[in-house]
Amino acid sequence: MLSPHPATIDGRAITPSFDPATPAPRAPAAIERSRVQVLAADGAPAAQAWVRALAAEGLRVDLVDDDAADPAPGIAARVLDAGATLAPQLARLRGLRERAPRLPLMVVVRGLRDLDHVLALEMGADDVVDAALAAPVVAARLRALARRSPGAGEASAPEPPTQLRFGALHLRRVEREVRLADTPVPLTEGEFEVLWLLASHAGQALARREILKHVRGLDDQPLDRSIDSRVYRIRAKLGDGRDGPARIRTVRHQGYAFSPGGW
Repeated sequence: MLSPHPATIDGRAITPSFDPATPAPRAPAAIERSRVQVLAADGAPAAQAWVRALAAEGLRVDLVDDDAADPAPGIAARVLDAGATLAPQLARLRGLRERAPRLPLMVVVRGLRDLDHVLALEMGADDVVDAALAAPVVAARLRALARRSPGAGEASAPEPPTQLRFGALHLRRVEREVRLADTPVPLTEGEFEVLWLLASHAGQALARREILKHVRGLDDQPLDRSIDSRVYRIRAKLGDGRDGPARIRTVRHQGYAFSPGGW
């Protein structure tokens, strides 16, 4: 939970009031017109202190327990209270990021360790704080995230899809699940990333170097054949080309193209 202990700036104490009856200080307009969503790993009762503490700092806070729900219009940031251990919440964190990639996301961990900090940032968090951090500081960081978020104050761009369907082929990005004619197709994480990238650019030829950059974060590696190996395994698992033309095609001197038809 948020620490009720005052923060200090240049040696001066900041003493927030956590009494709901106490009028909240006026917050900047960027957050005042919006809301912050808090999701708690330990359940709603454990997050009540978050709601009271942030509300005392002038933020409007929603406590929700449904990660799958799309954030309502006006939500300026999300806070994932991961509890005392971040590791069990990594899949949840990844899901939150993928469902709303442009929405600022803060992670809070009790007894924050360096490893937790690194993992949270690598999995998509925009900021990571220890639960002992005073409420005024957390509120200020949330306001800063909202100001820096892409398109702040503008109409939000459409969120990228979380599911793709081509005939009998169904891809679900958050769950990392592929089904063909309702039969699960067991793909590795790397294979899924390649298939999702190709399918989300259906009908377009993607160069190997572009796929390599996206999937592995590497610049052009002429001798790296890992993408070719993954495409070969994907084709085999999908039965692509077994009874007709391949629907994941090799484009000579370029790379690969995913055909949206024939599935």
